[in-house]
This record gives sequence, structure tokens and C-alpha cells, in this order.
Amino acid sequence: MLPAILIACNLSAQTSNEQDTVLVDTLSTIPEFTTPSAWVYIDQVVRNSSAWRNMDDPVKDALERLLDHTFEPFDTVRSRLLMQDFSTIRVRAGDPEETERTELKWLNDSTFLVDPRGWSSNLYQREELTLVYPVDLSKLTLTDTLLDENGMLDSTLFTPDTVMVTVLDTAALVSLGISLHHYKDNRISPPLVLGEDGSTPRLTADRSTVIYYTSGTTWKAHEESPFHIVDGLYHLDSLQYAVNKLLEFTEERDSTMVLINDMSGRKTPFWLTTGSDEAYRFWVKNYNNDSLTLWLGNPGTNEISLLLEDDVNFNRLVKEDVQHLPTFVKDPEISLLTMDMIEPEPIFWDFGFLSAFVLNQTYLSNWTKGGESSFSTMMDLQGEATYNNKDANTQWINTARIKFGTIRTEEKGARKNHDALEINSKFNKNASGKIGFSASYYMKQQMAKGYNYPNDSVPISKFLNPGTMTLGLGFEYKPAKEITFNIAPLSYKTTFVLDTANIDQTLHGVDENERARREMGTQVVVSSKITPFQNMEITNSLRLFSNYLNNPQNIDVDWEMVVNQKINWFFNIRLNLHLIYDDDVRFPVFDANDQPVMLPDGTEKTVAKMQFKEFVGLSLQFKF
Repeated sequence: MLPAILIACNLSAQTSNEQDTVLVDTLSTIPEFTTPSAWVYIDQVVRNSSAWRNMDDPVKDALERLLDHTFEPFDTVRSRLLMQDFSTIRVRAGDPEETERTELKWLNDSTFLVDPRGWSSNLYQREELTLVYPVDLSKLTLTDTLLDENGMLDSTLFTPDTVMVTVLDTAALVSLGISLHHYKDNRISPPLVLGEDGSTPRLTADRSTVIYYTSGTTWKAHEESPFHIVDGLYHLDSLQYAVNKLLEFTEERDSTMVLINDMSGRKTPFWLTTGSDEAYRFWVKNYNNDSLTLWLGNPGTNEISLLLEDDVNFNRLVKEDVQHLPTFVKDPEISLLTMDMIEPEPIFWDFGFLSAFVLNQTYLSNWTKGGESSFSTMMDLQGEATYNNKDANTQWINTARIKFGTIRTEEKGARKNHDALEINSKFNKNASGKIGFSASYYMKQQMAKGYNYPNDSVPISKFLNPGTMTLGLGFEYKPAKEITFNIAPLSYKTTFVLDTANIDQTLHGVDENERARREMGTQVVVSSKITPFQNMEITNSLRLFSNYLNNPQNIDVDWEMVVNQKINWFFNIRLNLHLIYDDDVRFPVFDANDQPVMLPDGTEKTVAKMQFKEFVGLSLQFKF
């Protein structure tokens, strides 16, 4: 674009220096165009929008390309323009032509806006509240009275009314190019301005639209021609002379670019320009990358000269008799060497990561059966690091899991409903087939504070309060790839509360005045993963513990099941069920009047109860 602008400026400067007359339009005077003046004349015709019926007409595009290629190569433009004869197009005088119309925006009966671009009224207009008094005190005269019919001061005259008024931003009107006018007694103040092309504005009879017409006599070309309105009767005759002048000029200095390809596909541009004495070096290469230099020249129109580089020597193979071969040439000695098998480098560690974000929403509005709107979320992150050594028949599985969820209701606000941090480490030594020795470590706790709602001022749990840790030693049986039975007859389990000053440890099965409960017993862990249907996966984890020393028949149960139904690559329907039963965690018993049941010794009666949690929702899941 910049070279075209510089060329246009240069041509304009040349035109002013040569004092050429390019705007003469008479039959008696044949224009004498130079190359710069012909360029300026055609440029004026192309830029005049009223001269064309269609701004995308092919003839207009050809004239533009002629202007562009006056200083650059062009090919088919010349053929298209040679087929045209603009001097044969008939031109007649006509009535003024409508060039543009703009809808008016009336603010009231006497004020309107002229908005050619159709801006939104929100950019310059706003509604404001204002106070209006029944009487304008600044305009009172001696004949006006402020008294009512009883001779008392009329208080209603000082009570304002609130009125909505429309306010215009005049600065915004100016910046947006919108003009404001007043209409009274068939007069417009200030008057409507002329169009950008000098067209005259006229208001329609219904005062809804302003129409712009061309001023003076309109010269119209024949309907079958690409031209519409021209500058004069002989405008197209002058255009034909200007086109012929530029076609002659471009024929004398036309040039074409040729791309020369080598064996590798690299392209070297070469311009064929009439009368150029310059030569260009070109490297010719074969498949062996041997190169040879050629000089390319363009001595005349449609001519190419090739010249070989000086000081180039060629060596060719020559056929000789066998007796001329050296006597020391003999066959080489060849023997095979022993090769060892390549042993693959073992990879002992394998890592995995699974993340799921679950959403669940309930919305109720005017629901006669009762209920409450809610919105809940749950984040489930699980990482795994596994060490496998097949030669030593050992496996070390380490997993860490963070599960945290919140729920928000209209009545009770936001609170947590899931909170768990689990660390599991298991070391296996394969003994025979599907059975091996196993040592396990398991720890479970929470991260954030928990409350017994609606009491949200006194926490009943927090980080490491309580926490559960289990150490087990036994064996593991794996009948299938995704089913595992881990039995640890020698297990130690401890439940601890570190901050007994702020957390009531008795709520978590720890005796009063103690910080931990210690148990010896048997732990059984059953894990499975099945796929009953396509895109459905069910994961189960069942953990059982029996205390040898205290009610061994009362078995602690911790069972969790996760069902994932895949929808697409990102989204799943996720169902999470979690059941816990701990005989040492007791709950108070209440009678029919919702009063605690008391024992004969005066203490409250407590029993162990099953704890159950369920969550279902739409899950966004990523697995690595």
C-alpha cells in the first residue's frame, strides 16, 4: 500500500510540474495525455463513487489493476481493456439522482437528530429523575398569590413532583457525528449540511427521512454500460484516450517473474524485463549435490541467455584394461562377530493421576410440596506411584487421595459436606502364584474444620483431629487382575485427637482424659474394579477391622463404592456411596419427646450407629 501511495504522490508532483490539461472534456479538443496525467485522470474516475452503477463492476476492477500495474507487471488486464471502447458509450443529461437517505430520530415535535451511521441512543441519551415544583418561584409576579382559599400559605406549591426527563450528551453527539436540529414554521435550524459529495439534502413530506440528491445537471451513461453518472458529455471519450496511453506505456516496459526450481525444490525468482543488461547467478545441482554455476540474462523481449561459469573443469571416468590395475588390490577378509541380545532397560516406577470435579444442583420455585434449592460440588483428586520389580517379585503401591465437597442452600448458606485425606502404602512380596506376603500402612483424616450444624461456632473436628492410622502385616490374595483380598491378622489401629482442649475426643471413640484409642486385631481389605457395561466402571473398597481385646464380634466397617458412567471424553455421571460403622463411635438415644434417654447411673444412653453418605452428580474428569 505504501509504494502505491508514494507512486501516486510522485505522479501528482509530475503532473503539476508539466502543467498538463487533463480535465478538458470537449469534442473539439483531443486530450494530449502524458503517462502521469493519464494515471491521474483514470484515478479520478475510479474514485468517483457516483460514476459507477456497481462499485464491484469488473471494468472498475480492471481500471484499478491498470493503475496498480502501471509500475508493476500485469497480464490479463490488457486483454480485458482492449475489448472495451468507452468512447462508444452514449451519455445523456438527466434529472438529479438520489445518492443517499438517512432516517431521522425525532426527540419531540420540534427537535430531531441526523444520525447517518445509526448509533445506539444509549451512547448519547439517558433518563434522569428530577424534581419539578408546581410554581416557578423565580418567575412569580406581584399579581400571583401563594395563598389557598382559606388565606393560608398553600403548602402544595412547595411540594415537588418526581419527573423522568431525557438528557442529551452534546459532547457525545459531536464525537459520533450526529447533528441536532430544530424544526419550526417549515424551517430547520441549523440548516441541513450538504453531503460529502456535494449532494443537496431534502426533507420528505412526512418529515421522517432526509434524502440527498446530486446537484446540477446529471450526466448518465447508457444502462447497458458499467458506468452510471459521469462528469460530462465527453467524459468517457477522455477515459478511452487515457486507457490507450497507459496500455502503450506498459507494453514498452512490461516484465514477468519466473521461478526456477532446483532438485531440492528451492525456488529462485528471475525477472524477465525488456532491455535489462543484468545477469543473475544460478546454481544447478544433481542428486549427489554436485553443483554447476549458470548465469541467466534477459537481453531482449521474450529472450533468455544462459552462460556457463568460467574455469569449470569436467572429469569423466575412462575404461581401462585389467592389466593396468594395481597389483596390491585383493579381496577383503570378512568374518562374523558374536552378538549379544539387547536387554531392555527396566522401568520400575509407574505414576498415575485421576481428578474428578462433580456438580449437583437443585432449584425450586413456588414448590408446593416443600423443599429447598441447593448447589453442591465435590473435588476428588487421587495420585498413585507404583514400584514393580519382576525379578525380585516385589511390588510397592502408594496412593494419596483428597476428597473435599461443599453444599450451599438458601436457608443455611455454604458449608462442607465432604472432607477426607487418605494415604495408603502397601508392600507385597510374591510367595507362590497369586498369594504373597504383605505389609500395609493406612492413614485417614480431614483437612478443614467440621461443625455439628446448626452450631457453627464450636468445631467438632479439624486437621489431625481426629486421625486414624492402621499398620498391618499378613498376606494378599489376587484371584483376578482387578480383585484383591488383603488379610492382616497382625494389625495395629490407633485413633487420635491431638487438640483435646478444642475438640471433644469422646465424639470420635476416644475415652475422656485420653488423646488416643489403641487397638490390636485383624484387618481385611477387599478392593475390586468391574465394568458391567460399556463406558461404566464400578470401584469398591471394603475395609474391615476386629479388635482382639474389646468386643471382637463388633467389626468396624468402612465401605466406599464409586460408579462412573462415561458420557464423552470429559464428562461422567458419578455416584459415590460411603458407609461407616465404628462400634467405638457412639450416638445419644432420644425418646419420643426428643429428650435424651438416661441410664440408671445418670449418664446418657448411647449406641453405635451406621454412618452413610451418598453423592451423585455430573463429573468433569481427567485421567493421566
